[in-house]
Amino acid sequence: MADIVVIVSIISSITSIILAIFAILFSMRVEKRLKKNYLRLKYIMDNNHERTKEVLANMDHEAEDIKTTIYKSQTELQEALKNIVDDFDISEK
Repeated sequence: MADIVVIVSIISSITSIILAIFAILFSMRVEKRLKKNYLRLKYIMDNNHERTKEVLANMDHEAEDIKTTIYKSQTELQEALKNIVDDFDISEK
């Protein structure tokens, strides 16, 4: 009877060791996969951040161009209206 208890104890110990090894190997695989996914996500986020900065810089440049164009158009329109007023002498009527 004592021999059976010893044999069962040895078998359960061996089984526990095997299960522990599988658990460690599985967790290592999961850790590698998570690290790989994290690094991929970090690369994508960094890339998107750089693209966003470029887009914002382009928008600032285009906004300045638009402001300059509008200012020039307003100046030209004011000059044209002044010339019309001066040519037809509308201000005195």
